[in-house]
Amino acid sequence: MFDRFNLRSLKARLAAISQHHFFRKTFWTIIARLGGLVMQLGYFVLVARTLTLGEYGMFIGISALASLLVSFAGFGSGDILIKNVSRDRELFRDYWGNALLTSTVSSFVLILLCLLATQLFFPEKGSTLVVFLILFSDIFCLTLWNIAGDAFSSVDLLYKVAQTDVVYAANKLVVAVVLAMGVWRQDLTTWAWLYCASSVITAAISVAIVHQSIAGPRFRPSMALKNLKEGVYFSLSYSAEKVNGDIDKTMLASAASFQATGIYAAGSRFLTSAYTPLQVLFNNSYMRYFKHGANGITGSFGFAKRLLPAVVGYGAATTLGFVLLSPLVPRILGDSYQETVMVLRWLSPYVLILGVQAIAADTLTGAGFQSWRSGVNVGAAIVNISLNFWLIPLYSWKGAAWATLISDGSKLLVLWLMVWGLHRRAQRCASQATG
Repeated sequence: MFDRFNLRSLKARLAAISQHHFFRKTFWTIIARLGGLVMQLGYFVLVARTLTLGEYGMFIGISALASLLVSFAGFGSGDILIKNVSRDRELFRDYWGNALLTSTVSSFVLILLCLLATQLFFPEKGSTLVVFLILFSDIFCLTLWNIAGDAFSSVDLLYKVAQTDVVYAANKLVVAVVLAMGVWRQDLTTWAWLYCASSVITAAISVAIVHQSIAGPRFRPSMALKNLKEGVYFSLSYSAEKVNGDIDKTMLASAASFQATGIYAAGSRFLTSAYTPLQVLFNNSYMRYFKHGANGITGSFGFAKRLLPAVVGYGAATTLGFVLLSPLVPRILGDSYQETVMVLRWLSPYVLILGVQAIAADTLTGAGFQSWRSGVNVGAAIVNISLNFWLIPLYSWKGAAWATLISDGSKLLVLWLMVWGLHRRAQRCASQATG
């Protein structure tokens, strides 16, 4: 009787959750993203098998360098858009125009800086044209695609975010198929042209859908200057997160070899793919942290606790999955990727670490402690860079793996200590006020 009662209670709770508006939107967004993920994996496998290991490693090295600075291409304008428009939709045109203007100007400055940086970082020099095409794709075009997603998130059109994700993945898959078919020479130069063409089309379609679905931009240059300080905090935070995620690949390409970079990057690609469902969950819930955080850390922390069990469960499952299934990788990518099996086993807890870490970070942001989050991210990035400088020349990709696990594990601990300390302080203040 007791078991029957518990079963009925569980069914009732699951039925209630499945009918919840947030759950339905998140579920269908995840389904769309999984479809896009399948296409991204197809594109990744085709490119990895078509290019030589060295060419693939060089492509990843340049792309990783771009990702270190791409957060500054928008100067936090996408997050500022979400924060303000989620509270007042009438502000959309102003903040959308601000995001487009800021992203365009800063992107081209960063592309120039990256072109200069590649001459310092990479001992095996590639064509300047190839480098430019990859940088243009991964800085300017990717930034426009990202802020289009932020625009849809700000007005709660999450299914449109999923649509732009599918467009992105489909375009990349199409050009990867063209490369694999051998219509033109199967080398890095051809891939750079194809990659850039798909990125331009993706960015143009994404921006056009925003204009059609919501509204066009209204440009006010003075607004960009007004929001610069707040935007810098967001940019610092995301740039530091990118450093934690990608500096190891850039430094492998510089201090080790493009072959080691290709082996390590292949493992990282599988880990990133496994993180996609959690990324969808966090993107869909990001606006809610601001709403709950209007009441301070207690509100955002209360919302975070509702997400934590699912995130921990999924992270634990992926950890076990990578340990058990990693031997399949050489069958998918080819025998030259044999060492990627060890990469995946070493980094198997990475999805779990990132997921639990992201909940604490968004809790701080939603409650107005973005500067605290930025400080932790910058500190972790400095630790990561220092460890990579020390470990990569000695241990190649194994050194990069250790640096990643140590820096991200430390960041997770510090972020949760901050959340817990602020929450306890808020509780004490509330008790004193009522007492």
